[in-house]
Amino acid sequence: MRYTILVNPISGSLSLERKKRIVETCAEILGSETRVEGWSTKSPQELSDLAVHLARECDVLVVAGGDGTLSDVINAVGDGVVLGFIPLGSGNAWRNTLGLPRSPEKIALMIKNGSERLCDLVEIAGARRALLTSIGIEGYALRDREKYLKMGMRGFNAYMAAAIKSAVTRKKVGHTIISIDGKTFELRNVLSVIVTKTPYYGYGFRVVPGAKIDDGMLHVLVVYGEPYTVLPNILVTSMLGGNRFGQYLACRSLVVETEELAPLQADGNIICVDVKFEFRVIPKAVTLRC
Repeated sequence: MRYTILVNPISGSLSLERKKRIVETCAEILGSETRVEGWSTKSPQELSDLAVHLARECDVLVVAGGDGTLSDVINAVGDGVVLGFIPLGSGNAWRNTLGLPRSPEKIALMIKNGSERLCDLVEIAGARRALLTSIGIEGYALRDREKYLKMGMRGFNAYMAAAIKSAVTRKKVGHTIISIDGKTFELRNVLSVIVTKTPYYGYGFRVVPGAKIDDGMLHVLVVYGEPYTVLPNILVTSMLGGNRFGQYLACRSLVVETEELAPLQADGNIICVDVKFEFRVIPKAVTLRC
């Protein structure tokens, strides 16, 4: 089995030297001929282009980075590529979804000795695929998080500071029209519409506990109310076994129309700001070795 590890050098809060030690150890576990690439990449596009090239030359392309890095690689390489994942980011939604251990070395052993797992994905407007998407306050928080990252904050602290700012400023989607498998509903006072394949948000928060990675369905959570009252309740219940707030739905396709422009995030990256968003489930869309 030919392995190549593709590293995102800027993912997460670990130092570059710490990442190098982790990746070198994982490469030794996978085998002496394992290549390690990506240290010199400077942008998501450069990393994605390299992933396309490397995928042609190995049996398993192992992504070492965050959830956003894995998402970018999945979208770049397309179908038929077997991927592994060594989480080096902050949120770790993919790690929690797949039930991976915290130790990168143990994950490398799982990749080497494990089997292939087929996972569904959310497709956005026929263009991009993701594990977790949402319209509304999460996008505002991610936008504000960039400001805190530039100020030197890292990981969970930067995200929470941004989430608190979004809650205080009462950012929400508002009046929304949702079409689920062809049936249309009008909703008011909407804070967020989450469309996902995973129960987990970042940092271990179990926000959509009914979601499954391989059941052929989209899992939708519509959250209503004022952010400064709803968000603390969601965070607390998500840490204590699973969120119990919002309206949960399951479907195969979904169209969301908002009254005003709203941000759409996918796997921790803001994809667009728009008033209409289309989703459908892609069963068995990605093969992961773990």
